[in-house]
Amino acid sequence: MLRKIMNYMIGFIMLFLVCGIIAQYYISQPTEPEELICHKGRLLARVGDDGTVYTKVKEFTCDYQKGMLIIEEEK
Repeated sequence: MLRKIMNYMIGFIMLFLVCGIIAQYYISQPTEPEELICHKGRLLARVGDDGTVYTKVKEFTCDYQKGMLIIEEEK
């Protein structure tokens, strides 16, 4: 009886550890920064390929509506 309980406990612990390792793997994956972002109505473009440095794009404004980036030209 004790052996059966230990087998279930060890199986549960192993399953828990495997799920934790898989979750940690997917959480720690690096995310690629977006090329264009909208911040406070201003359109920002990424500078270079190596980081998260952005510059303001003149003459354009932006807005998010229903998950889409709307870019408009200022007049």
